[in-house]
Amino acid sequence: MKHWIAYLSLLPLLLLTACNSVFDPVNHTQLQVGVPKGEEKTRMTVPASERETVSQVLKEVATRHHYEDRTAISLIPETICSYAQPDVKNPISFRAWVSHERIVVDVVQRRPDVAGESLAYSKLREELEDELNKHFGDRVNLVHKTKQAESRLISPTPVPPLSPP
Repeated sequence: MKHWIAYLSLLPLLLLTACNSVFDPVNHTQLQVGVPKGEEKTRMTVPASERETVSQVLKEVATRHHYEDRTAISLIPETICSYAQPDVKNPISFRAWVSHERIVVDVVQRRPDVAGESLAYSKLREELEDELNKHFGDRVNLVHKTKQAESRLISPTPVPPLSPP
């Protein structure tokens, strides 16, 4: 009987966890520009020409939609560019960065009041994908959440090592 009481006390926690996974207030899409066919084993980094192309494509989209350039304040290593909507309730942001031998483009919108994608978010994601496809073709992939690259944020100030006791 005591076990049932213990399990019942965990029930609200399990329900809350399940609801949070269904109602995710953050929309996040990741596009990746992969390595050209035949270069998979020899390519060690992303060429400057590809970085510049992605930077130019994203800058044109950001300019069309009146986004602010936030590249200078990005804490993500190897950031190519970063843009965000200014002065809106639920701003959309997108950034490009390098992860190993590929370019990653993240599109993010936090919407704490509703679940699902906004129309503006969907249109922006499709526009970015279309524009990148024009330059990189089938090398552009929409990546499932479980296979997305993760950026390692850097600390704005170095953390000193722990001294021995």
